[in-house]
Amino acid sequence: MELVISNEPFNRAAALSLRQAIFVTERGIPRDIEFDDRDTSDRVYVTLYQDATHPIATLRLEPQSPTEMRFGRVCTRQDLRGQGIGTRLLTAAEDWSREHGFSTGVIHGEVSAQAFYERCGYAVNEGPFDEDGAPVVILHKDL
Repeated sequence: MELVISNEPFNRAAALSLRQAIFVTERGIPRDIEFDDRDTSDRVYVTLYQDATHPIATLRLEPQSPTEMRFGRVCTRQDLRGQGIGTRLLTAAEDWSREHGFSTGVIHGEVSAQAFYERCGYAVNEGPFDEDGAPVVILHKDL
């Protein structure tokens, strides 16, 4: 497996492609909600590749302040869930964020994924509430 953390066009394309397949096609989230004004050409994405041509998991890095990093649009290909790939992806994002001066991680996670984030060391401190048509909690973790 290969991990890429960048805003390079190929990595951005892989991240957006995965999100189209997972959030829009699989989950039915409207594309105009899934793809928003934070998907800019300078946005950094963390993407895990099975090999050079097959992205399998991704998330979007969204700095909220000089010390707080939001991990957004976290997703893993459906046929590979439950194999530790999401944990590996999130850990890499946390490590990168820590190395770049961030001390807190925040996730707006769907209630259905809350247990996963809690296993990764996050704690709920807000919610649940509706965000983009889904019940969401806000979770934080000291990095």
